[in-house]
Amino acid sequence: MTFVSGKWNRRLVLLRALSIAAPFLSLSLSTAAAGADAMVATEEICMPAGTYPMFGGGTTVFSHNKTCFSRPATDTYPWEKKSLSATKGARDPFNGSRVVRYDYHDALYHCAKRDMRLPTVEELKALFAYANAGNSTATGSKYAIVAPKNDSRYPDGLYGWGGGSIYWSHTFAGKGFHKAVNLGNGRVSIYYDSHKSYVSCVR
Repeated sequence: MTFVSGKWNRRLVLLRALSIAAPFLSLSLSTAAAGADAMVATEEICMPAGTYPMFGGGTTVFSHNKTCFSRPATDTYPWEKKSLSATKGARDPFNGSRVVRYDYHDALYHCAKRDMRLPTVEELKALFAYANAGNSTATGSKYAIVAPKNDSRYPDGLYGWGGGSIYWSHTFAGKGFHKAVNLGNGRVSIYYDSHKSYVSCVR
């Protein structure tokens, strides 16, 4: 066999391999695209006026016609260059995004610059209960806020915000401390103001 004919044989083998692999490649790409569609997160969750039960007991009254919570940021804004704590964390285990985390003071600044405010712990607890109402298939934790819709790993996922970090509230918990809510399970914690967490602003 000459060098030239050997080269042509190798090309034919390569072309055959590509023709066999092409359908599988297109299938895996379409599957990835479908997964990406499931990862789209709701920009805001809006609750109409009313009295809402909170996770763990009690109620919170929303007196405005519509109270809207923003999804946590996945990118910093241009005006946040001086916000030293505003950095992306590791990929969120619920939605795969790298969500921006803030310390408490930069969280306040972030919401104020968006003409919004940091929610109270009662508002976040009511949001958790509202989003997970009727969430009967999830066990242990509730996933409606943090997990993407149609993601088989997390039953009843709906909003896709991510819950790999807790969410700051504006509720005071002592000098240098504020309360925060885990939107994966509704639990409340107390953290140093320097702790970095996710932020949902409210208006």
